[in-house]
Amino acid sequence: MAEFIPDTTALVSAPSPMRRHRFVQITCLFATIAHTVATLVCVYAFREGNFSDFTPARLMEFVPRHLVLWRCCCLSAILASVSSLVFILAMREILEEKFRFIIGVAVCLAVLACSQDLAAVSRMMVLFSDIALQGNAICTYTGNELVQIGWTLINQSITETFMVSSFLYGTAGLAICYCLSRTRVLPRSLAWAHLPVWLCMLSTAIATFAGFLPAAMSLMFAGNLGLSFLAAFSGVSIDSVLVQKKDIKAEAATESVDTADTADKSAI
Repeated sequence: MAEFIPDTTALVSAPSPMRRHRFVQITCLFATIAHTVATLVCVYAFREGNFSDFTPARLMEFVPRHLVLWRCCCLSAILASVSSLVFILAMREILEEKFRFIIGVAVCLAVLACSQDLAAVSRMMVLFSDIALQGNAICTYTGNELVQIGWTLINQSITETFMVSSFLYGTAGLAICYCLSRTRVLPRSLAWAHLPVWLCMLSTAIATFAGFLPAAMSLMFAGNLGLSFLAAFSGVSIDSVLVQKKDIKAEAATESVDTADTADKSAI
């Protein structure tokens, strides 16, 4: 099998290639940390609240007792969503100009997905927690009405995050996979690494649409954890390609200097 030789013209010929290199490295590191922290915090909260048998009333009881943990979960979810967006932006920076239209569509989808996540999670962090606090203090018919309001907010947030946002991120990720499978900048193995993660996002949306909420929640956790590994793998792969290109350029410069010295000696 012929050895893969990456063509990094799109990276090297771009303005400030070192700045682009650092942006990709920082973005991949940020995505890895954000998704790992979000997954661990959410899993801890899930176990702490014993939500295997989920009910809105149980969640409304959990929030007032663990308000700091709840807000940490929401903030980590927001950071994870923002890191997914900038991760897709980083993939845009390493692909050739011929993929600009496809990557532009993927970025637009990711922006819409991130906006859906921000709206849904912010609503759960502020409005839902306030309703839960009021419901915990009121043990009358009004408290039951607050539970109904809380259930409405949960449904809206699940629809926006688990179904709409996951579908948009998954579609944007598949567009990235297509570009990575046809690029000469990076090895094709990176496209295969992206594929299961974004398919997991799409599966989350489909499971939510079908009403299988426990399966959708498991797929969401798996997708976030997979994205943390994917970001780390992408950062290492991109960094190795760029370092290899730097070495090739350094060797070429050394050879040209040696050739010039030899020519000067021969002329003398």
